Amino acid sequence: MKKILLIAFLFFTVSFNLNAQSYNNFTLQNLDNEDVTLDELIKEGPVLISFWALWCSPCKEEMKKLQPIYEKYKDQGFTYLAVNQDNQKSIAKVKSFINANKYTFPVVLDLDKKIFEAYGGIGMPYSILIDMNKNIAAKHLGYVTGDDKKIEKEIKEVLMAGSNYKGDK
Repeated sequence: MKKILLIAFLFFTVSFNLNAQSYNNFTLQNLDNEDVTLDELIKEGPVLISFWALWCSPCKEEMKKLQPIYEKYKDQGFTYLAVNQDNQKSIAKVKSFINANKYTFPVVLDLDKKIFEAYGGIGMPYSILIDMNKNIAAKHLGYVTGDDKKIEKEIKEVLMAGSNYKGDK
């Protein structure tokens, strides 16, 4: 019974925190020390921001599953933006991990965790799908096998809804 109450409490807390969030622009440095600004990415299409860390096994699994989804939809303006939450000492390891896995999506560093906090992050992986109108279209806390199918469906829906938006440019 205690477990059920704890799960219910956590679900309510997470739901409340997730629903309370709104769009926050940011600029962070990528692994080559270049600035990446969310507003600039949104101009091209929807962005899935995914907060992750090297110590997080579900984060690594999510990244492996989302790489092919990114490749599939990037030409339609979609960006998968991996926002690393490791500390200053781990930067070299982050770059090695990304290169070793041949990931092609952009990776930025949130060393002081201000962006993670601004988006109400309470655990990882934590992903937020933002449409071209800067609306938060979906949120995911944690990752289990099969979540990538749901995320891909949400990406396709946002891309389809945004095709009218891009046509108005």
